Amino acid sequence: MQLDKIAEIIGYKGDIADREKEVFRATAFAADAEEGDLCFAGSDAEAEEAIKKGASVVVYEKRGDEGLQKLSNGKSTLLGVANVADAALRLAGHITDESTSSIALIDSKTLTFFRMILKQKKSVGVLPEAWQEAFETVIAGEKRFYVTTHAEQFAPLRPKTAPFNEKVTGHVVSADSLFRTTFKIEKYIYQYKPFIHFHLDALRRAVALCEKFELDYTLDHISWTKHLKPIFLEGEPSVQEVMKNEKVVILSDNLEDILEARQYAANVGKWMAKTVVMVPPKTTVEGVKYPTVYRSDEEMLELVGSVAYNYLFIYTDNDKIAGKILSEYGEEA
Repeated sequence: MQLDKIAEIIGYKGDIADREKEVFRATAFAADAEEGDLCFAGSDAEAEEAIKKGASVVVYEKRGDEGLQKLSNGKSTLLGVANVADAALRLAGHITDESTSSIALIDSKTLTFFRMILKQKKSVGVLPEAWQEAFETVIAGEKRFYVTTHAEQFAPLRPKTAPFNEKVTGHVVSADSLFRTTFKIEKYIYQYKPFIHFHLDALRRAVALCEKFELDYTLDHISWTKHLKPIFLEGEPSVQEVMKNEKVVILSDNLEDILEARQYAANVGKWMAKTVVMVPPKTTVEGVKYPTVYRSDEEMLELVGSVAYNYLFIYTDNDKIAGKILSEYGEEA
């Protein structure tokens, strides 16, 4: 691709002496740059490294470039831009348009269920959070379909495409308990699934995503997720025994789900459940004046056994803590 076309795509506004220069390879890692490459440099140090390696074009975040210009000595064309990540992803999006690969922006819960129901998981790429890795992933073009949960990535990659928010038809038939749901998706009913009823919209979006992009899926293995995962310390109660439920620890990676589940537990039937919310220091929880604070995983484990509760909601992103809690306090312990 000619340099003048690259400059147009990435939004470079300055003068370019060698507009007809051809570039055949691009990278976002200066360590991988080779002679003749286009390199998107994440820092001045990376820009210097790319220049020393003989990169033909170096795109960097402009903050004063006298040193880089002197180092280049005209051998590398330097393009200073306001946002190098945005520039890199704009080029990646141009090279891999919809005729090459589709990209969808979805929320984290939809992604969780999308991964869960997708039959051929290797057929879809999930873009990494780091822009350099996302650039390399897209440029490699190994997948026909990618998803991302990062709006700042998606906007330059697909500037004319809206975030994915389609949903198939479906509704909750009965919330058999906080932890079991019978629901309908399109024409099928799924009975007494280990599923949180207010996650249904995310599941409907995940199914719609599969159907729109013709991806095989199954709902046979629907289960609880990291967004709200129950740990039954005294065994999971049946539907008939739900009002007698005691000692359930519920791990969550977000406060929104905790608040919605806590409200459900407070309102279910005539049984007054004792709910406790446990959070890391300096975490504000709407509607919870005095949450229980834990300062380490060890302190969290100790509190699980000492606090009085029916439902204990723990705000954490530690996916290994569930096993530790079961090992310490579960029925098989």
